[in-house]
Amino acid sequence: MDIQFAWLCLIFPFIGVLVTPFLARIGYVLMGYGAVLFSFLAAAATLMLLPLLFTPERLPLDVAYVWLDTPIPVSFGVLLDPLSILVANVVAVISFFIMVYCLGYMEPKPSTMRFWMFMNAFIGSMLLLVLANNLVFTFVGWKLVGVCSWGLIGFHYRDEEQYWIGGPPPHKMDTPSACGLKALVVTGAGDMLMLGGILIMFYYSGTFDIMTLYRTAPEWIPRMAAVPGMVMLVSVLLIAGPVGKSAQFPLHEWLPEAMAGPSPVSALIHAATMVKGGVFLVARLIPIFYYGYWVAGAPEAMHFFVIVAWIGAITAFLAASQGLVALELKKALAFSTVS
Repeated sequence: MDIQFAWLCLIFPFIGVLVTPFLARIGYVLMGYGAVLFSFLAAAATLMLLPLLFTPERLPLDVAYVWLDTPIPVSFGVLLDPLSILVANVVAVISFFIMVYCLGYMEPKPSTMRFWMFMNAFIGSMLLLVLANNLVFTFVGWKLVGVCSWGLIGFHYRDEEQYWIGGPPPHKMDTPSACGLKALVVTGAGDMLMLGGILIMFYYSGTFDIMTLYRTAPEWIPRMAAVPGMVMLVSVLLIAGPVGKSAQFPLHEWLPEAMAGPSPVSALIHAATMVKGGVFLVARLIPIFYYGYWVAGAPEAMHFFVIVAWIGAITAFLAASQGLVALELKKALAFSTVS
């Protein structure tokens, strides 16, 4: 039954995306409440997974269905372990409260339909990223999160001056559409590098399945380490994705301008969930390199941990320094999030 709850919390937000246009035909107020209802259902289904944390002998739960039966089979499934359950609850519950706040914040008008659709799509994409049992669908959720953030940051795409961010004069002002595009391009650069790391890892391991990667890491990481510099390269490529999504140095400059979106978007994407996606992915990858270093005895696997530590330390100092001199409150808050 627990697996069914995992599937439900994935499905409900995307049902909300599909239903929202039909509810908009009836009334914009009903549309808003309908969108919030589906986020509530996702949060409720996710909360039903919490009891699993108190029965660790039942974890991990890994259920997959073959999606593409090709020479390289691709399956679609969910992975329930303490990490995914905790992060899924953070995403779903906080997103629900933000959606409730949006009922009073967003005016009931035609353009709001796009807002509710992107918000539910964002929640569903984050849950897909967190609960996917293989790196293919983790990456699909990862990219969908980026697309939704672009749509939400650039929500005021007509670029009315009241929604510009930056300044005061003579400092540059940025339009919402430009801010959304900047976020998409900067995070997309990190995403493509991460995809390269995933493909190289697949070349050596022969699988995208996360639990299989954990079990076989002591076997294939030494083969990777036999090629000079390969473990370092894969570490850099894999970390590039979280660096972009979590706005870490040197791909952190998109986040302050991303505050051009509606305030609930800033809360959902920046403070609560999206930047946590990068933290989650690093945590998901840690066992692979842990087994490679401490079990297989491949010293090159330590590069992953060293790179993460240095990037975190540099970003914490740099962003805090930028926040001290930020001339706008929302940008100061953004830099504090980065730090």
